[in-house]
This record gives sequence, structure tokens and C-alpha cells, in this order.
Amino acid sequence: MIADFRQFYCIDLPLEAEDVDCARWGLLWHALPRESRTARRQSPDLEWSAGEHMLNQAVYYLHMLEWRLCTKDGQRGRRAPQPPKTPGERANAERRRANAESARADIDRILGIEEGGA
Repeated sequence: MIADFRQFYCIDLPLEAEDVDCARWGLLWHALPRESRTARRQSPDLEWSAGEHMLNQAVYYLHMLEWRLCTKDGQRGRRAPQPPKTPGERANAERRRANAESARADIDRILGIEEGGA
């Protein structure tokens, strides 16, 4: 956030505790542009621009067209290609994986599985 305020607003942080414009700084924080580090960290889908999202969809539909017209699987309607994952989808998958890993010891204990065992 410090770097974003410096880059986009030319304001050096940290601000003084007695600063009377704290509400204004809060509004500026909420108004940071989508290119800011803070916005991208809060919403990984902002990592890609609208054009990159459209390009991702175009690539996916070209793969679908190729699959449908040029492969036996496509003519039979099986094993369709999956769309490429967006940064937001990858971040959600990583978050779910990390949550599962952190809960693994509890799950193993509940199931009666010894540590490191299967």
C-alpha cells in the first residue's frame, strides 16, 4: 500500500496518527486503480486486463473449435479441452489447497490415521 500511495498519489506513508484527513486516506485507498499492487493482491483477477481476459477466451474457443472439428473425441463429444485458468481461479485453487493441507492433520486424527501414514 505504501508503494501504491507513492506511485499513484505521490503521498508518502506512514501518515501521522493525529492526521485529520484519515477519512480522505481511506477513500484514496478504496479508489486505488486496478493496476495497483494492493488491488491485485485483493483480487487476483485484476492481474489481467479486460483485453487479456478476452484473449484467454479467444484461445479457449479456438481450442474448442479445433477439438470439435479435428479430433475423433470432438466428433464424439468427449474429453473436451478445459478453459485456461485465470489468475483469480489459480489463486482460489491455491487457497483451497493450502486450507486442505492445514486441515490434513485434523482429518487424519479424526479418521484414526497415524501421522505420515496412509
